[in-house]
This record gives sequence, C-alpha cells and structure tokens, in this order.
Amino acid sequence: MGSLPKYKEPKIIRAKRGWFIALYYLRPDSSGYKRFELSGGINYVHDLGEREKEIQAMLKFLKKELEQGFNPFFPDIEERYENAIQEKKQSIVKAEREMSGWDLLTGLEKFTADCRARNLAERTVSTYESFINNIKEWIEANEKVDMRVCEATLSDMLEFLDTYYDEEGWSPRTYNNHAKFLVTLFGRLKKLEKRENPDIEYRIDLSDIELKKDRAEKNRYYTPAVAERVKKELEKDSDLYNYVKWIFYSCMRPREIRLLQVKHIDLNARQIKAIAPTAKTGDRYVPISDELMELIQSMSLTELPLNFYVFGRGNKPSEFKTNKDGFSVRYKPIKDQLGLDNKYTLYGWKHTRVVNLLMAGFSDQEVMTLTGHTDYQSFMAYKRELMVDSSIMKGKTISL
Repeated sequence: MGSLPKYKEPKIIRAKRGWFIALYYLRPDSSGYKRFELSGGINYVHDLGEREKEIQAMLKFLKKELEQGFNPFFPDIEERYENAIQEKKQSIVKAEREMSGWDLLTGLEKFTADCRARNLAERTVSTYESFINNIKEWIEANEKVDMRVCEATLSDMLEFLDTYYDEEGWSPRTYNNHAKFLVTLFGRLKKLEKRENPDIEYRIDLSDIELKKDRAEKNRYYTPAVAERVKKELEKDSDLYNYVKWIFYSCMRPREIRLLQVKHIDLNARQIKAIAPTAKTGDRYVPISDELMELIQSMSLTELPLNFYVFGRGNKPSEFKTNKDGFSVRYKPIKDQLGLDNKYTLYGWKHTRVVNLLMAGFSDQEVMTLTGHTDYQSFMAYKRELMVDSSIMKGKTISL
C-alpha cells in the first residue's frame, strides 16, 4: 500500500458564513487528514468581484507555498504563512479603505444636511425630501442598502425611475422632476464626498438620461362609458373593487393606500392621515366623504387591530404588508378583456375622481384637499396634464 500524499488540492469554499480556502493536510502520524480553513481576512472585502480576485490570488500563493514545503503542523512555517496572509489582509483593508465611499442612504443624509447648511428654502428642501423618500424606499425594497454612491450607475437610476413610473402611476412631469433631481443629487454628492476623499471616483453619468414628453398621456382617466364597463367586471372581484373604490373616493396614491393602517383612520374627525414618507406630499389629512365612510364601514375596518393594513397580505386586511403589484396583476385580465391599453391604470381612478368632481362644479380649492397639492400652481399643472377645463365652451354659446 502506497503512502498518502501530504495534502489534497486546496479548494475555495464560498459559504454563507464566509469564504475561505479548505486545505486537507496529512497528520504527522499519518492517521488521516486534518482540515484547515484559511480566510486571511478575505471576508472584509464586500464587493464580490473584488473578493473573487483576492481569494484566487490567495489560492495561487498557497499552492506556491505548499510546493516549497509549507506544513501547517509546523509552527515556524505556519507563522511564515500567517505573516504573509496578514500582509495580504492589510493590503486588502488598505485597498478597501481607499475604495470605500458613502453608501446610498448615507449619501442621501449628507445631501439633506448640506441643503440645510446652505440655508436653502424650506420649500425646496421639502421637495427634495419627497424625492429622497421615494429613493430610500426603492433602495430598501431592492436590497441596495450596501451599494456605494460612487458605484451607482445610470442603469440603476433608470431602474428606479421606470419602477415608480409603472407601479406608482407617475405622470411624465413627476418622472422628469425625479430625473432632474438625480442629476442635482449626484452632482452635489460627488463634490461633497471628494472633500473627504479626493481620490473617490464616481461611475455614474446622467448626461444621457432621457425625459418623458410632458404631453405624453399616462394614467388616462376613465370616461363614463369605459368606467361602467370596467365596474361590471370589478364587481366579480370584491377585494379588487374595494381597492379601486379606495383610490377613487380618497384620491390617495396606490402606495399610500398599500401602506395605510387602521390606526390612521379617524371616523370621528372624518379624516385619514397619510404618513410621510408613504405620502408623496408628506404628512397630510384626507377628508372622508360619505361614500368613503360607507366603504370603510362595509369593510368593518374599525373593528380590526390598529396595526392591520387595510390591504395587507393576500390583498385583504392583515398585519403584514402586501406586495406592490398584487392588484395590478389581478387588474390586467380585465383590461385585456375590454381591450384597454396600458395607459388605463389603477391610479387612473384617482384622475377620474378629480375630473368628475371638477365637472360637477366643485372648486379647485375643494378638490385640492383631496389630491394633496400644496399650492395652486402645481394643481393647475396637474389639471393641464389631465386636459381638464370645466368652463370654457361647455355651456350655451351662439345659435346659427
């Protein structure tokens, strides 16, 4: 029987608990192999691409040492190897320090603090914060908390913009406002971070970001004829129909409704509190009309625990949040059946409510209490997007 080889070929192990090189070396008494796990600080490198390069280099180094007689059972030789690994670890830490930068959430905090330090108008800061809240939600939902600002790309930002444009029913104007803010945000962050680390390099280039045409119709409102056809189909799905009613009667954004809890509904004061950052315009109060009151009572919402979401898991009242596209998936077959294109969205029911109220003679100021607009100019821009005019040439003119 031949003698056993001194060691088995070392292999890289990429385990959840950490990466290391597994080395099986023959025991001094030849009774079998002992496994050694050599990491050398490789798990300090968070970028997986860089970590792969480093551990491959360590494997190559180890193989060379083994060929030259390295034996982990001999302390003096092991110490030599450990010293070499320690030097490698220090170089890794140094490289990581040189390449380190602010993560996205830290960058957003730095930006906000800088805005206040420069004494920007409170209205400007408030607007920026509404944009930032959307970015934060996207970061957390897509597990990008550890991404560094310097590593962000145009592709990442387009993913953010397109996700909210489609799932949150953004208008072209809202999309464009966020796109322009991203240019401001990353331009400023680059200057701020370079003050701390002059060697930092940013990958992102927003010079090619394309804006939506302002007149592009998105979230088309439902004319009475179309609305009636859709409602007949909605009646077959009570949960979906209730969700549409919530959008219509409250004029809340789908995201606001998705994160609405029972504790936010005050029937005595007849108002609902939409809490920032779930609300686009920050904390605001939504009046409860008779129709919305009837809907709340029919769903027996006030009898539920205060922490229950109105539309939670399974798109029913629950203590757990629902996912973003649950109702959109259920709504699509209705649109397909009726031949409606993707401009007819769930969010379009909010616009339908606004159009109906204006056509019924409610004033702009009254409707603004529902939409959440804080100034008349932005509301007028919103009306122009809907192409709503409730007065001109709608009455009797001149007979021929």
